[in-house]
Amino acid sequence: MEPSHTTSAARPLLCALMLVVVCAGAPFAFPRPGTVAVAQSAVAQSAVAQSAVAQSAVVRVPILVYHAVDDSGITWSVSPAQLDAQCRWLVDQGYTAISVRRFWRAARGLAELPPKPIILTNDDGGPSALTFARILDRHGLSGVYFVNTVSPLTPRQIRALARWGEVEAHTVSHVALSGLDFPHQVEEIARNAVYLEGITGQPVRFLAWPYGDANESATQAAVESGIVAAFGLGGGPANPAALDPYYVSRITIYRADDLTTFAAKVMGP
Repeated sequence: MEPSHTTSAARPLLCALMLVVVCAGAPFAFPRPGTVAVAQSAVAQSAVAQSAVAQSAVVRVPILVYHAVDDSGITWSVSPAQLDAQCRWLVDQGYTAISVRRFWRAARGLAELPPKPIILTNDDGGPSALTFARILDRHGLSGVYFVNTVSPLTPRQIRALARWGEVEAHTVSHVALSGLDFPHQVEEIARNAVYLEGITGQPVRFLAWPYGDANESATQAAVESGIVAAFGLGGGPANPAALDPYYVSRITIYRADDLTTFAAKVMGP
């Protein structure tokens, strides 16, 4: 059998270990199988963490908010053709749609982001969320779906959204939480999370505030409900290195946004 070869990256570590043992006057024995691999893994993980922290200081992540995708013409809707053109533009410009989990890990220095990350969110769980998902999928993009318990979507449709992306919390009844007392805030958030987890089989750890409305009490209610980060409305691209974890900025896309306006919103100031 051919002898195994220590990789060049591991040799300095092995030599240092030999030197320590010899200087201590003990007979040298080669490290147990797997010791070098474990050390290399630890070094690699440390390097990834350091790289992620450095990257998060410079990368900005546009987090877009969509609502209805239809031809109704209402202010907060976009047409299917409009969304299709926006997705095509994102792909042509080299953007990569990422999950909120990956964004959150990067913000904590636990993962790296692609060069041009973007998060595409759809609020409320309206019937057109499925249209949104299909158009994104056509372009190789994935979305994040903040769904209310009172959404007209069936459990089967919600599970379909979970296969296309992530399904996260948006309260039971889409109420402005600052107008509720603490127990009712907890009930709105926690019951919605449990409902969605029961359908998708996936943990729900992120929340979008209905109407972008939150106060200190609502934030504490989110914490009590197991939410690790919450998303608001307004602002520009999010800075992973300087987040308010319970009010992460998002950019609303409207019917009036042509491709020029859309591009300006995505790229930020």
